[in-house]
Amino acid sequence: MVNRSSIMISRSNGQNEAPKSLEQLLDVFYKSSARNCLLLLNVPPNSLGLINESDFQTLERFSSTIDSIFSVNLAANPLSVTASSACSSLFGPKQILDERMETFWAPMQGESTGWIELDLGKVSKFNALEIREPVNMGQRVMEYLVEAWDSVGWYLVSNGSTIGYRKVDQLEEYQVCAACLIRLLIDALRGDSLICFFGLYFDMYNLRHLSSI
Repeated sequence: MVNRSSIMISRSNGQNEAPKSLEQLLDVFYKSSARNCLLLLNVPPNSLGLINESDFQTLERFSSTIDSIFSVNLAANPLSVTASSACSSLFGPKQILDERMETFWAPMQGESTGWIELDLGKVSKFNALEIREPVNMGQRVMEYLVEAWDSVGWYLVSNGSTIGYRKVDQLEEYQVCAACLIRLLIDALRGDSLICFFGLYFDMYNLRHLSSI
């Protein structure tokens, strides 16, 4: 049993702690809600029951930064979208361009692997990519790869195990991918793979060497 009289939420109410920097908040974002989790920042009120002005300004900047990063999807209007297969025209690969969970790509039933290829129509630079599954129908992907094409052939851009509601893969801080052809490969899954969204983004806030781009 817990003695309620001995419980204290905070001695200082967080008033002596400096707000996290934008870089720290972005790191928290990429390690939480960008990985199919909830984002919990625990912003404390001051003695008046209000959010401190410095905290408010930091959170406002953080929110506008996230909106800015994901406002331009470089894969929103590709020249073409093809796939290894599709179970019907209603579930073709172009369905991944729609952010709605109700529209998704579904390959032929029983296939153990599959891929979607996007021709962006021009070379685009990105350092973050987003994949979503229609989780209302279950989380199915167990392993995936994202590749880009250059003059030599396909090379690995990112890979992961699960996707879920929302998976954002961030390239290394010094890395920017410039490509015209992008391919998502599903290497392992449980059941038939279903993908409802794929996006490419340029996050300038996490680049250390902007002059090298």
